[in-house]
Amino acid sequence: MVLNTSYLCDNSKLDLVIRNNINGDFTIIKKISEIKPGAFININWNKKNLMLPYSLRKDYISFTDRKWDFRYQLNKDGSTNINNPSLYELLPSGEIETHFCE
Repeated sequence: MVLNTSYLCDNSKLDLVIRNNINGDFTIIKKISEIKPGAFININWNKKNLMLPYSLRKDYISFTDRKWDFRYQLNKDGSTNINNPSLYELLPSGEIETHFCE
């Protein structure tokens, strides 16, 4: 599946780039299946610039720094839903705010 590079999250445009970091080459990936350990995502959204490392998870693909978490859910057949990711934000109060994207 070819990745989207732009989404609309909470009515604000979100642009992203996912890069693998094998041997420091910072290769931009075009397909979700190309993600390797050491990858990271750059997000530009709502006047925020985030760089989140890839985090291995069982039920979804996640990029997180424990304050922000960008996720692609997995479908029942094991494929990745790249059309509707979510961005989670840990607020100072300890609550988690979900930003839905399309």
